Amino acid sequence: MASLPSVFDTRCDGPGLLPATKQWSARYNTLRKYGSDIHRTLEFPDPKSADYDATGKTVIISGSNSGIGKQAALYFAQAGATVIMACRLTATHEQNPEEARKEIVKTAGVDDSKVELWEIDCSSLANIERFGQKWRASGRTCDILVNNAGLSAGQRRITDEGFELTHVINFLSHCLLTFFILPTMKNASAPRIINTCSIFHNGGVLDFADMDNEKNTPVGPGCVQLYCNSKLWFLMWTVELQQRLSRSEDYRHVICHGIHPGFVGSNIWHNPDTKVPYALRFVIQRAINWLAIDPKQGSYAIIHAALSPSLGLPAALTTSKTKPAVGESALFGGKFVNRDIVDIRRPEVDDPLARSRLWQRVLEDVQAAKRGVAKDLPDHPDSIKAVGKSTK
Repeated sequence: MASLPSVFDTRCDGPGLLPATKQWSARYNTLRKYGSDIHRTLEFPDPKSADYDATGKTVIISGSNSGIGKQAALYFAQAGATVIMACRLTATHEQNPEEARKEIVKTAGVDDSKVELWEIDCSSLANIERFGQKWRASGRTCDILVNNAGLSAGQRRITDEGFELTHVINFLSHCLLTFFILPTMKNASAPRIINTCSIFHNGGVLDFADMDNEKNTPVGPGCVQLYCNSKLWFLMWTVELQQRLSRSEDYRHVICHGIHPGFVGSNIWHNPDTKVPYALRFVIQRAINWLAIDPKQGSYAIIHAALSPSLGLPAALTTSKTKPAVGESALFGGKFVNRDIVDIRRPEVDDPLARSRLWQRVLEDVQAAKRGVAKDLPDHPDSIKAVGKSTK
């Protein structure tokens, strides 16, 4: 094990997996990527039923003015929650966020104050920090955080902060947002964090020396490879987050899941920056129209993971002041929810060294210490610190 890169070697070549982690073949990864979608129509639970009643809860949803985020916001509003629509206000290929908010209020039949619009821009960590500080200053409790905003970038772009655009929007921004929101979940009775991942994580690559495409590796049509990479990292980070929450005195009651909403015909496929040739885009769009489910069906995974009793802590731990034992909530959270089932995931997701190294890399990239976040979460286990050595 001495030749392995250590948990602190966050820019090593490759994933730095433990020898015991046996990776799937490229063929099986491709099979899982394209062949594990669930196409059946799912019946939504009654939002007024006892198990799904969200009265008194506050839900934050990023990217909620269109697609599955908007449909999830509508359901949570119908279930009685106060919904915070965290949206980019300058998008040109999506519904105007204020129009979407008014539509949700009208359709759900709720008071205007029950659906709020807050500006967020997931391409900027500085903007995420402003959102997070504003939320903390409000003194409010967050019961459910849905990290949903995402894109397939269309072309490789580096942001002013130095990150590849898909990397920061689909992954880093949500990590930082979670760090800011977590302290406001301490007093929630049954808080959950839902991260929109994808079965496309099966096509992802983890190379710590290429997380912003520094090696100019092929990005695929419409930067689909960068999309796959970001979803693999997000699922790995989700599982690692659950492991650390389960060891935390303050957050042992918090459950988080990564979800696959299905192959959804949403705005994510209509990026105006794409360099995919028109003929190929036409073929892709025809395939989407034929195979895709609609955004409402896609939102099922968010709702199921956020509210279903089967994906939370046992009732005895949510209806009393009894906290889970150390490590116990990791038995119930950290799942990969493929629409309505708990599905298998890439072996890399279960590699504790690679996950911990990814966690360390995120702390560095989002400048957690400088921003004063994540300091209340557990450090790497001693067993992980003892593995490997620096390759720098």
